[in-house]
Amino acid sequence: MLKKIPFYVLLLPAFFVLHGSLEYYGYISFPDVLLLLLTYCTGAGMMFGLFFLFCRNAGKAGVYTGAVLFFYFFFGAIKDFFKVHIPFLHRWSVILPLWMAVAIVVFLYLRRKPQAVPRWSLFLNGLFIIYLVIDISGLLIAAIWPSSKRETGTAVRHLSLTPVADSISRPDIYFLLFDGYASSKALREQFHYDNSELDSFLTFQGFHIQHRSRSNYKYTILSMPSILNMDYLDDLKNVRGGPPEEYLYLSRQIRDNILTTWLKEQGYDIINCSIFDLEGNPTPVSETLLPLKTRLITDQTFYSRFSRDIAWNFLRYFHDPLSKKKIYGPLYNNEKLEELLKQATLVPGKRPRFVYGHFNLPHPPYYFDGKGRPLKVTAPYAPADEDRAEDYLAYVSYANSVLKNMIRTIQQRTNGKAVIIFMGDHGLRYHDRLGYNPVFFLENQNAVYFPSRDYHLLYDSISGVNQFRVVLNTLFRQNIPLLKDSIVNVKDKK
Repeated sequence: MLKKIPFYVLLLPAFFVLHGSLEYYGYISFPDVLLLLLTYCTGAGMMFGLFFLFCRNAGKAGVYTGAVLFFYFFFGAIKDFFKVHIPFLHRWSVILPLWMAVAIVVFLYLRRKPQAVPRWSLFLNGLFIIYLVIDISGLLIAAIWPSSKRETGTAVRHLSLTPVADSISRPDIYFLLFDGYASSKALREQFHYDNSELDSFLTFQGFHIQHRSRSNYKYTILSMPSILNMDYLDDLKNVRGGPPEEYLYLSRQIRDNILTTWLKEQGYDIINCSIFDLEGNPTPVSETLLPLKTRLITDQTFYSRFSRDIAWNFLRYFHDPLSKKKIYGPLYNNEKLEELLKQATLVPGKRPRFVYGHFNLPHPPYYFDGKGRPLKVTAPYAPADEDRAEDYLAYVSYANSVLKNMIRTIQQRTNGKAVIIFMGDHGLRYHDRLGYNPVFFLENQNAVYFPSRDYHLLYDSISGVNQFRVVLNTLFRQNIPLLKDSIVNVKDKK
């Protein structure tokens, strides 16, 4: 039977998914893994059916399907291998024709020697059965002894916080993170943009503005774990592996962060209106058809690499059935997160609340002009979008209207008793005119509202690592020492 039936058509995607879920055990939920597995197996079955209709031979249809699946699942690994060892082969203009040539050779070989098919089926069936037994055993071991996999990458804690005394009040805290929002100082000095209307609004509402604030990192995935853990990411250098491993580490730094963990211990409910998971409070949004966490598994597939590297060149000419979701995903997320945050203000909680709202504003794609009129967006975000300064500045105006509405709503429904922290996680990374000067990229908006108006610990040049150190020292009489406000210039990953 193993010679006649190409079980590997389904065993290969099963191995790919289960091996990935074992590698990232503890981060990807079982329903997400199951959905990904069903999606890939369904696609593999449909592809096998098409090849069977073409050649009327199950063995050959299996080999053709297996070749396509191998190319799809392991494309990133193959391309990266070529990049290191045979550089000229890793180019898209070379690797795709090369793979087509290999496919033609396999097709002609099977036409001339069909007797080779049973041997291939036996070998591939046996190989993937062995692989699956190993991975399933690994998953069972990880489930029985979770520490064997789950502890890897959990947040490193460098702070020791003391419990809040019963005599100290615990106000609701709203953390409004507007992604890529440059400071008014930066907007004025770099782009001659007058953002004083927002500054006046914030001052009138009782906010204290840190005009020379900076983030410590120029990427969101680095800034947010640093802000929430109130520390630099010194342990990142110890992470072994490529971008998926780094992403996993940083995401866990956000999920298990010190700030929300400690606030929970002080009796706070955590309300997550962000794009990131927090421990016990998963994100309410996703970015793609498949759950976000499965991107740890799918990141190196052909579709993922094609979408990330060159798909934007073709979206204007061809209709991708998923393109609208990819292009407008951040907008849909913003709208959902804004609504969830407003709902959080409707009914007072029985316990104090920490509400984390993270909005892709005024970060591109730019969906509206300065007057709130929709713009036509034809491609997902690309770094070059940030060089369109005029569009960014118009989107700042739109973001201001969203922000002011949020602040008014929060203050009205909480009678001004809630703490509000408004920040950008970095500034505009405008490459064309400014070059790669990290200072320009890191100048971010930063304004804080304390009901007590006690702002004496805040200082104008505060950076992300010290933001919540100062907040906790002010609100809860902690005695957390401040760190040096430094810039960590991380090179772009090519």
